[in-house]
Amino acid sequence: MPDRLIVLNGMAGAGKTTLARPLATELGVPFVSKDALKEALGDAVDARLPTRALGALAADALWRIVGMLEATVLVESVWLADRDEEWFRRGWESAGSPAGVEVWCEAPREVMRERFFTRPRHAVHDDQGRREEWERSADAARPMTGFPVLTVDTTGPVDVTALARAVKEML
Repeated sequence: MPDRLIVLNGMAGAGKTTLARPLATELGVPFVSKDALKEALGDAVDARLPTRALGALAADALWRIVGMLEATVLVESVWLADRDEEWFRRGWESAGSPAGVEVWCEAPREVMRERFFTRPRHAVHDDQGRREEWERSADAARPMTGFPVLTVDTTGPVDVTALARAVKEML
């Protein structure tokens, strides 16, 4: 089980996925992406599956995989306050309750909305059918893990080396 956890969090469209691999590489740690798992699960079935149920399955898989890893692990997903605290807590506990830091990605709402609705995405996400949900979630989006928080402006390019240094200092 891991002894440290880096939680890359933020609204859908905040730039988490773009930042995840370069940050994990700079830190020399494995990373696990809920969306990548959801897409792989969706590809394994020759039928359309409900996006929420598939997301829940991917989240369970994420935490089971995290529990198999050691040292420091970076996880990337959207965990929203007032929606996902219990879900996050159960997963975190199943992975041994490692200490951690939350990297909160943020950008202006208009930027995140534009990214979310115009980016190419796997059909399992059904982004176009979730506009109202996205707007409601954006209203309430904030860090929620209880870990120390490092806020990153993802409007433009991020200095990944400086971010990795800050993450290491907080771990």
